Amino acid sequence: MSVDFAVERIIWLHKRIKDEYYPNAMRLSERFGISHRQAQRDCDYLKRKIGAPMAFDRSKQGYYYTESFTLPDSIRVEDPRDISNIVALADMLGGSDESTQISIPYSALLQIPDKLVALELAPFVTRRVGSKGKYICEFQNIRVFFGALIASDAEIRILEPEWLRLDFCKSLDKLRSANREVADDEKQIDENNEE
Repeated sequence: MSVDFAVERIIWLHKRIKDEYYPNAMRLSERFGISHRQAQRDCDYLKRKIGAPMAFDRSKQGYYYTESFTLPDSIRVEDPRDISNIVALADMLGGSDESTQISIPYSALLQIPDKLVALELAPFVTRRVGSKGKYICEFQNIRVFFGALIASDAEIRILEPEWLRLDFCKSLDKLRSANREVADDEKQIDENNEE
């Protein structure tokens, strides 16, 4: 098991609990493609070894924090079955809260026109919200996410956050502008060749 992968799971779990999404071991195992048993060990690790004030809400079928909590700067592992080979979270993430925030996935609310497109975007889609094709997506790299949206060739709307929608539009405008310049240059060359 990769150390980066284990750290990513713990950070994801922490962020989901902190944001009151009530994650559980089943959701963790689905999200990361790990066994339910490993996912349960990750939850137990966060609670027992790291000391997260976690409780399970039976009505919402997920974990929540009973009080405010942030991840510590370092984590030591005694049992190799528990998130194998993590020696220091601070070393992995650069040792600051800013680095931790960078490692936590971005979230966006999208309106996706049909379920087939939502399936194409499955690596990013975490859950459907209500009706009308609204989905919560998570991603680590904005440009990779933008690439997937473009590759889907669908009329996807970024509903939230606004800064992401504006950044996406700005990136597309740059791409269009650069390609218009290439087309104009080619047209100019063709006109010169005809003369």
